[in-house]
Amino acid sequence: MFGNNSKTNVSNTKTKTNGSILEVCNIAQGTTIEGTVKVDSNIRLEGLIHGDVTCGGRLVMSSTAKIIGDIICKNIISEGIVEGNIVAKEKIHLMQTSIVLGNIKYQSLQIDMGAVLNGQANCSASELSFRKEEV
Repeated sequence: MFGNNSKTNVSNTKTKTNGSILEVCNIAQGTTIEGTVKVDSNIRLEGLIHGDVTCGGRLVMSSTAKIIGDIICKNIISEGIVEGNIVAKEKIHLMQTSIVLGNIKYQSLQIDMGAVLNGQANCSASELSFRKEEV
């Protein structure tokens, strides 16, 4: 099941970017994970996760992806559905087909036309707190 079977739905691959190797946990379409998911590297999600997700890197969700639970990550790019809150230490990018039913917290936010956000959005940029104190 966990050997070199090319039909395995969950796998780790390595992607080389700027000379550094980044691990990517791939969760294929048709895969359902129930429970808490914690990954130190990046995640590419095309399936369903029913539980909270903690990702040390970038979470990329395809249009077939769905997470029912809260997300904590460095960055997220979503074309899928999230039913829960998102905390991104850096950037949230909600693409045209993305639906978020929950609150988001971010430093940088990009919402494409057609994306749905049904919740509150809070910017947590550290510079914002300094600007408030200077006024």
